[in-house]
Amino acid sequence: MISISGKYYDGKTSRTIEAVFSSDADGRARVTQKENKAQLVSENIDRIKVSPRLAHTPRYLYFPGGEKFESLENENIDRLMDQFGQTTWMTLIHFLETRMRYVLISLVLLILFLWGGVRYGVPAASELLVRHLPNKAMEYAGSHTLNILDKSLFKPSELKETEQNSLLKHFKPALDAHRDLGATVLFRKGGGIGPNAFALPNGMIIFTDEMVKTAKNDDELLAVLLHEIGHLVHCHGMRTVIQDSLLGFALLTLTGDVTGSAELFMGLPVFLTQMAYSRGFELEADQYALDRLGRAGIPPARFADLMERIETKMAAKNKNSDKKWWSYLSTHPGMEERLKPFRE
Repeated sequence: MISISGKYYDGKTSRTIEAVFSSDADGRARVTQKENKAQLVSENIDRIKVSPRLAHTPRYLYFPGGEKFESLENENIDRLMDQFGQTTWMTLIHFLETRMRYVLISLVLLILFLWGGVRYGVPAASELLVRHLPNKAMEYAGSHTLNILDKSLFKPSELKETEQNSLLKHFKPALDAHRDLGATVLFRKGGGIGPNAFALPNGMIIFTDEMVKTAKNDDELLAVLLHEIGHLVHCHGMRTVIQDSLLGFALLTLTGDVTGSAELFMGLPVFLTQMAYSRGFELEADQYALDRLGRAGIPPARFADLMERIETKMAAKNKNSDKKWWSYLSTHPGMEERLKPFRE
């Protein structure tokens, strides 16, 4: 017979009774009051649930009638469970957590798991989620972002209508080839963000007047357009935002509720104008532009020519200024290395 000292709760009141839990060889368990040996509850041992062992904290034995027995005699409770075949996998957990070697191994494995989740799991999950976002989410993200930018940074384009139409005519084959993305081009005066171009999730691609004026020919701007279309094809903008708000976008994917998730898109304008895509995203967009330029018979160096011209222009502007100038270069890092394939 196994006897365990502890406290008894009848499940009906807050009263605590000093008691003893005992079990017979036939599998019958009883709880008796410690002071006068009066029986408080009796039940078959296989109907009693035992809480898992956690270090040296109290264990609980739960009776089907709502009664509960609490004890710190963990060793005796383990003997009771072994005797009646109630050992669970939680026993292994206790064994591991009481051995420092296994604790250290578990810590290392946890760190590796978290690193792997951030390095590979989150990007993979964001790519999966973006492919299942409702179309209205993309439309809302694009229009919402453009509305904020028009109110805070942009001004109406000062390019002549004939110049805009000439560029749109030159862009038309590339845009027509991506109708499924809703690819369209808009022009804005960039002001503080200078020569820049970026794609919104709904397919709108913004060119600033400063970018157009920096280019020496339309093919240079077409190369930039193809680069931005590459970002659209691979959903880079939305994937980056999703990675920062993964749980929220998972709920959006399941519910389709765009209006209730508007705050998820608040960071998109800042990201597009002041932050950088990951190196992998930039290389994907670059490769897409390289492939398309080759098919169109346009020298890839057109892209590199424009980028280097912008770099020279911005370096001169910032030479005697501490103010950071948000240009196409500031949002597209590692230019020297990235332009090498376009030159080759």
